[in-house]
Amino acid sequence: MSSQPDIRAQLRSLSIPKDQRPNSASGKGGGAGDRATAAPRPTAKARGGWGKVLGIIVVLLFIGEGVFYFKAGSLYLFGLGAESGKAAAADVSLFTVTERTDTGPMPVHTATGKIVSDHKVRVTTKVSGQIIELLFEQGDMIQKGQVLARLESVLPKARRDEAAAALIKAKANLAYQKTNFERIERLFKEQNAPEIEYAEAKRAFEESQAQVEQNQALLDWSEKVLRDCEVVAPISGVILERNVEVGDFVAAEGGIGANANAQFGTIADMDVLRVEVDISELDIARIRKDMPCKITPDAYKDRKYEGHVMWIDPGANYSKATVQVKVRIENPDRFLRVEGVAQVVFLAPDSASAGGESGGIWIPASACSVSSDGKSGRVFVVNDGRLKESTVSLGQKVASQLEVTDGLTVGQKIASGNIEKLSDGQRIKG
Repeated sequence: MSSQPDIRAQLRSLSIPKDQRPNSASGKGGGAGDRATAAPRPTAKARGGWGKVLGIIVVLLFIGEGVFYFKAGSLYLFGLGAESGKAAAADVSLFTVTERTDTGPMPVHTATGKIVSDHKVRVTTKVSGQIIELLFEQGDMIQKGQVLARLESVLPKARRDEAAAALIKAKANLAYQKTNFERIERLFKEQNAPEIEYAEAKRAFEESQAQVEQNQALLDWSEKVLRDCEVVAPISGVILERNVEVGDFVAAEGGIGANANAQFGTIADMDVLRVEVDISELDIARIRKDMPCKITPDAYKDRKYEGHVMWIDPGANYSKATVQVKVRIENPDRFLRVEGVAQVVFLAPDSASAGGESGGIWIPASACSVSSDGKSGRVFVVNDGRLKESTVSLGQKVASQLEVTDGLTVGQKIASGNIEKLSDGQRIKG
């Protein structure tokens, strides 16, 4: 620096004379004689000289070299020469300007939810017994009526055979009683048989008819029990879980609480799926019934599904400040996973509000300070690491998106969020 000789001269003029400096050689534990011979303590004027020296040094460092300070855990150095008028570096979010080429509806809101089946059934046994065969695994696609498992059926078969034999016997007796009744009835009409004999024959015939019906019902019940030894799928769908193994004993009367093995597994119908999402109460006003949606499962992000809002909960979750919305998936397939995660993009109801046929440039509303007439706005474009204020012309506004008709080009980066705290020429971090 050109002023260094002058500074050194000033420093020499502020030095303390040797006769006024403290005597560092004097001992700490000396007696009265030592204190008498010790150099005199510096005067207040001398002490003030040291303070001036330190003050000048600090001023010189500030002017010539700059000043360090800490902010948000980072160390910054600003020179106070040509850079003294510049604002501090800003930590902002950046948005890359792109052209919207599609002409479909504009996104209104995006949320994440869980894929749920409208029809989910727990498969349980109707009869008690030991499992001797299992014909399904978790994840299998099954059809309604498909056999899933078989139980031991020795006793049900025996009961079925017994009921069948009893029915044959009852039918034979019915045939005899019918012939006998017809004979007595003919004699009674010819007045060759007493009335009591006719009544007895009629009673025996009717009892044999009732016995046949009873044995038929018993046989039907026995066959039903035997059929229930084969556990079949009540609906078509996918097996979500399997809770039993071969050799397990299941009890129909146990139920889920008393005997967990009574529940073989769970089936979900994959033809009627929906996504349940929780929407903030602040955003629920954007959602409408039958609003079109785009659904993307996390498991297959390259696959897109059409959907629409089928139900909006009339109540709200007070603790979460959310409202549940159910979105119907219109074209489900085998790639969707029940209980899986999916992203739902809620779209504007009509394509007329989507920004016209040409697509155009759309930016987040948080990246623009809109004028009072809504026809123009102020954005901050990133240029060589600094923010440059720029005025843009605006078109339509759909949800949280603004159409820019003039003032921006594809590929530019603009600041997004808290732009009211930014200023022209401000540097950005990174």
